[in-house]
Amino acid sequence: MTFILTGVSHQNAPLPILERVAISEEELPNRVRDLTDRLDDSDSATILSTCNRTELYAVTQNPGAAIEEMITYLSFLGARRKNSNLANARTELAPFIYAKTGFQAVHHLFRVVTGLDSLVQGDHQVAGQVSRSFQALGSIDNPTDTRLSRMFHVAFRTGRFARKESGLGWSQVSIPSFGVKLLEREIGDLHGKSALLIGAGETGRLTAMSLVRAGVKDMRIASRSTERAHGLATDMGAATVVLNDVPTEMSLVDIVITCTGATTHVISKSDVADSTTSRTSRLHILDLGLPRDVDPTVAEIPNVDLYTIEDLHRLEVDHRTEIAEASAKAEEIVAQAADQFITDIEIQPLLRDIGESAERIRTAELQRTLTKLENIDPDTRKALDAMTRSMVKRILADPIQILKQRKR
Repeated sequence: MTFILTGVSHQNAPLPILERVAISEEELPNRVRDLTDRLDDSDSATILSTCNRTELYAVTQNPGAAIEEMITYLSFLGARRKNSNLANARTELAPFIYAKTGFQAVHHLFRVVTGLDSLVQGDHQVAGQVSRSFQALGSIDNPTDTRLSRMFHVAFRTGRFARKESGLGWSQVSIPSFGVKLLEREIGDLHGKSALLIGAGETGRLTAMSLVRAGVKDMRIASRSTERAHGLATDMGAATVVLNDVPTEMSLVDIVITCTGATTHVISKSDVADSTTSRTSRLHILDLGLPRDVDPTVAEIPNVDLYTIEDLHRLEVDHRTEIAEASAKAEEIVAQAADQFITDIEIQPLLRDIGESAERIRTAELQRTLTKLENIDPDTRKALDAMTRSMVKRILADPIQILKQRKR
């Protein structure tokens, strides 16, 4: 069995491609079930979907066929959102799809969970997103291969350890915090500014916290879930507005930030155009949604600045310089952990066979010896059994250790 992955991420794909294959949290369980049904019965698979990547992971006996089927499934995802046929979608996505196997697949997942492969390197939010994606495995009927589950569990443990030991976790950066930094760079000091936040999920909460830290005092929050919007607004000392009032509210604020899980635009060009007719100051809109929440043509409206997650790259060079030492240390920890994991997975069947063979020989020889001994008492039998077990264990200890070292 081999670990494999195929995917599309911010590393080599533009935003229009990323949003074509994006999967919402609500539809993720069905997508995992669909993918699993497409693979061989012996294969086990799951899907990782975050705000800047969609990746399919599997354990399979036939890597070539499984990767081909996974690429087809990514193409299917790309076709459904653009209403194109599968062949055209595959052609359009092909330059951006990558595939990895074995150690490379495991190492990649470990880096993703640690935040080393994020749009914002060191992103602390991504581990939670991976965890929620992995939980979708529990909703399908097919039993999950224990090796796939173990890979994810070890990835989470490695990520926590690497972030702590390297100091990478001290940065506490995320896409929302980077987004607010981008606004500060483009606008200037945010103290005294007003903001409308659309979206009250995890990303919305992180965004609201970042806005408060930046000095925004007048904040309004809107969400499809009125209860969640009210809860976040109460925590942040903000006001709650209904979605229908968003066009009006946009005319009253300096900044609009969107981070919903919607699959279609929640802000149209006409919404923004109507809200800017009576204003004299510029309106700054930051769209953190994937798929995008704001119609891209909004950027054509005079007196409006539209930013997306692609614009966060403007800050990445300085950020990577600041955390270079911590990142290097985390990279080393992650690589060692991935190597150890692969070694353990590959060597376990061999070690099990050696142990079972040694136990059969020990048991047979012990029984042969005991039959030759007359009137042996139970305590002596137990002592001989314990002694032979200990001997076999000590004899095998050094060869097993040498075998493990050679496998690495």
